Amino acid sequence: MSEGEGTTFMQWRERAQNEVREDRPKMRAVLVTAAVVVVVGIVVGALFLALG
Repeated sequence: MSEGEGTTFMQWRERAQNEVREDRPKMRAVLVTAAVVVVVGIVVGALFLALG
């Protein structure tokens, strides 16, 4: 991976906070929804592996 490729969680969080500061509620809703989907996916995947 070259420099500038990929995004760390901290960079993503900082960008999300900047979007909120710029008062873009639609973008904030998209980011929150994406975060919830990721967390739910991880939990479901972990349960599936644990029970499988």
